[in-house]
Amino acid sequence: MLIPVHRQKHRHNRTMRRGLLAMLLLVGCATVLAQTGADKDDADPAAEASLALDDLVVVGSKTERPLYTVAAQVTVIDRERMDRELVSRFTDIARYEPALEVDFDNARFAGTGISIRGIGGNRVAYELDGVPLPQQFDVGNFANAARTSIDPEIIQRVEILRGPASALYGSDAIGGAVVVTTMDADDLLDPGESTAVSSRLGYFGVDASWLASAALAYAHKRDGLLLSASVRDGNQADNQARIVPSDLIDYTQYQWFGKWTRRMDHGGELRLSVDYFRRDTDADLQAVLGFARFRNTTEILGDDRQRRDRITVNYQLPPLDWLPRSSLMWYRQVSDTVQRSDEQRFVSGTGLLLQRDFFLRESAYGGELKGQLDFTTGGLRHLLVAGAEWDHLSLVQSRDGSQLDLSSGVSSNVVLGETFPLRDFPRSSIDEVGVYLQDELSIGELTLTPALRFDHYNLSARTDALFTDPQRLTSLSTDELTLRLGASWRVHRRLSVYAQFAEGFRAPPAEDINLFLDIPQFNLQAIPNPALRPERSDNFETGLRWFGPDSSIEAAFYYADFDDFIESRVALGPDPDSGVLLFQSRNLARASIYGAEATLRQSLGVLGEALQPWSLQAGLHWARGENDVTGQPLNTVNPWTLVLALNWTPRADISADLRLRHIARQDRTDFTDSTFFVPPSATILDLTAQWQPREWMQWQLGLFNLTDQRYWRFPDVRRFAPGDPNIDVLSQPGIHASLALRLSF
Repeated sequence: MLIPVHRQKHRHNRTMRRGLLAMLLLVGCATVLAQTGADKDDADPAAEASLALDDLVVVGSKTERPLYTVAAQVTVIDRERMDRELVSRFTDIARYEPALEVDFDNARFAGTGISIRGIGGNRVAYELDGVPLPQQFDVGNFANAARTSIDPEIIQRVEILRGPASALYGSDAIGGAVVVTTMDADDLLDPGESTAVSSRLGYFGVDASWLASAALAYAHKRDGLLLSASVRDGNQADNQARIVPSDLIDYTQYQWFGKWTRRMDHGGELRLSVDYFRRDTDADLQAVLGFARFRNTTEILGDDRQRRDRITVNYQLPPLDWLPRSSLMWYRQVSDTVQRSDEQRFVSGTGLLLQRDFFLRESAYGGELKGQLDFTTGGLRHLLVAGAEWDHLSLVQSRDGSQLDLSSGVSSNVVLGETFPLRDFPRSSIDEVGVYLQDELSIGELTLTPALRFDHYNLSARTDALFTDPQRLTSLSTDELTLRLGASWRVHRRLSVYAQFAEGFRAPPAEDINLFLDIPQFNLQAIPNPALRPERSDNFETGLRWFGPDSSIEAAFYYADFDDFIESRVALGPDPDSGVLLFQSRNLARASIYGAEATLRQSLGVLGEALQPWSLQAGLHWARGENDVTGQPLNTVNPWTLVLALNWTPRADISADLRLRHIARQDRTDFTDSTFFVPPSATILDLTAQWQPREWMQWQLGLFNLTDQRYWRFPDVRRFAPGDPNIDVLSQPGIHASLALRLSF
């Protein structure tokens, strides 16, 4: 039975607001420019080329642009930084970034994605060489497909755009964008060399894992080739469990990667990339045995396999008189998640073996056509970026299971009232077409960046032998136009300020619209919501960047207003007719998130010659979220976080970093539906160092949580009631060490 969905009617006049905001932003920037002028200190143009404001980033415009023109906060994490911080899992990139968080499930499934400023759950665009990586999906206690199917060893650079990016990246970017670029042969080759070999060996105490990787680069005339392979073998993430035994995990992870580059005689360039990722995990789940629904369970074993393979062809067209830069990209990607769970339990003195199998395949292909045009009209310099994207995605999900009576040997395909095999949502195909246009207009040192994108989203669902009820099946087609208007002003050769208004858009996911889950033994159902509407957001941000020879400051203030924010599988209470506890994905009428973030870098050499090798870095993020209908806080928003780092670099071949992370207690929580564990505040100290005794040899050492602090991360435990044994095993690692050696020839 479907419960009617009651919504508060709240609609803004979006067209009028867009116009007013655009006018205010343009008039405000023009007024400031007219009053203040564009005076700058005299500077050597050659010297300015090394300033951080001139660093090139791609994520903000889908083309290389200086950082000072981007009206948003951007973080760049390169290969050198990942080595220095001993990144062993992709989710480790969030370790020292206060506005980033890892979506972490439990010991078995670990990190499943990335959240930005409290927005996660597939709301962050996540691309590998321009290819969207698979979405995260979970159902029940025994099924969870992760987004993090990539090994850091093949990464050359990660760019993170904080805040909505739907005007460029479409539906999945309502919370931001994470753009990953893989290595090229040129990244390993020194000038004039034709071959290079790089290898890395490491031990990472966070999960007692070992790494072995190797990469070969070769270049000849117009061709470049890179081949890479890595393998990791490890265990469960370390923790400080004291009450219950830890879950035992044993995993092996493989990543193979190849990239061939051909520079054409006519000036074009062809790139062919192939990568294959596989992770095999064996789990012995012990923490929940004897608790709640597992009170009669004596053993739970997991056997999980995750595989992803991708091929990408990217052709950069030769320059034309009317179109100096354009490219065409095509990709094909298949991701499979297979998870088996074996549970032994006793019911009325009878031993039972329950076997459950979860399968999810995400098959995708698509591409992007993109062009860039530079021209001048009057006193305006234009950089026009236009493109079209098309993506086709097929989703096939199923669960199977059996129940074996260990005494009689009788087997049944009915487990806890569910009859297997079944699908939790129907076979679905999603077609997305996006057309975007962005014009970067420069007037002296003022840059205005209006952007507009049209998206067509079509979800087609169909019945088959496992999903037979057409009444529980909904197809959806929706169109959306999203706007972004940014303004940045280079006040000084070292200082820029910016402001932006950006709209966000997210189409309802297939699993939220059509999910149907019925477990009679626990008297619960998750029911579809065919009336689910797209999420929309209006976002305002302003900030500044200052980069000097000895210091830098970046700061931002933001406010995001969400309409129809989708909450997945909300508890609706018991059905008045059947008494079944119902869950359903629903639209919140209104929600808002606002906050501030800042980073500081300061060389201590300004205080004296003895402190020349020392520098200080700091990062802070603070945010608040509100359900604007009920006035209650949003539990997805994390407590404020502070990161301090003291760097010592006495010589080019040696350096060390002492980092302090402070995670505050979240004092604003909504316990309306249920109470959950809120961890205390925590302060963690980490020490990392690197030493390069030879040009071809580099060591990295890390000692983490030096004070052996017992602590939790709020997003890990906010769904567990006090006393749940999962809380104990989700405590973060105590003191542990990592060591890595890189050899380059």
